Amino acid sequence: MFKGLFILSLLGLFYFIYYVVDTIAKTSKFQIIGEYFTHFQVKEKAIALTYDDGPNPPYTEELLDVLAEFNAKATFFVIGKNVEQYPETIKLILSRGHEIGNHSYSHSKMVFKNPVFVKSEIEKTDRLLRELGVEKEINFRAPFGFKLVVLPYILAKMQKKNILWNVDPKDYAVSNPNKIKDYIVNLSKPGSIVLLHDGGENCSSTITATRCLLQELQEQGYQFKTVSEMLRLQMG
Repeated sequence: MFKGLFILSLLGLFYFIYYVVDTIAKTSKFQIIGEYFTHFQVKEKAIALTYDDGPNPPYTEELLDVLAEFNAKATFFVIGKNVEQYPETIKLILSRGHEIGNHSYSHSKMVFKNPVFVKSEIEKTDRLLRELGVEKEINFRAPFGFKLVVLPYILAKMQKKNILWNVDPKDYAVSNPNKIKDYIVNLSKPGSIVLLHDGGENCSSTITATRCLLQELQEQGYQFKTVSEMLRLQMG
């Protein structure tokens, strides 16, 4: 009986520890070491639109056309294996004046992974982007926003910033573009980092929502800048 209770207590303790660790890893509001940003401290009415999981034709190209309509800039956090598949889309993003960030090579959760794997995920994607003409600093975004100890440590050693977010409409799970737009418009403030996706099976709702939110927020006086531009505004 006591042995059974002891085993149950251990299982309960293990579950509690796992829950705490998993919660810390998931939250975009906390990171143990290294530079990370969930928003920017800026005075201007400026927002960073960011798109994850691409490149993903034809949706990335359609999104670029929408951004061009409003003369808005964005940051694309790309997956290395997709970069290998669609290098011309990366070149198009760059030619339109947008910024490209590293979202790992395979989009694996970067927790409970060994340092060699984590470092290779970052370095391989960086190398692919450099070969395609990315010259500026390549910021990183943790897949799913997950981070714990190993990833922040390696990012700090590589002097890389982890760019997270504070506005997440979960567009990948919402089919109504107005709901995506309304969520972003209602929660965005100067310095917000908005998380959207150009990767996935069907990004039509995100593209439509982007057009609507650009129009509405520009009417409110907002500008849309890349992550690096926002960082410079913050430092300035």
